Amino acid sequence: MKEALNWNDLKQIGKYGKHKAWYPDESVEDYFVRNIRAPSRAYPYSYARAAQTSKFVNWLFTNRPEVAALFKFNEEEFG
Repeated sequence: MKEALNWNDLKQIGKYGKHKAWYPDESVEDYFVRNIRAPSRAYPYSYARAAQTSKFVNWLFTNRPEVAALFKFNEEEFG
């Protein structure tokens, strides 16, 4: 079981835009807009790196369980 998202998982909840920056889908974007620096040319992976943390996984289970269900997480730790 996984404890965080990887680069391939990000494709399911977002898309890549200009300069290889990853942007989240509407289903999870409110986590990023409020807490994380927006991607730029200097920091194209700011949202992607934030999505690969256990903090984001905890947020998914709490706020978007239907999205968290798309992935095989260790539910004992996060659920």
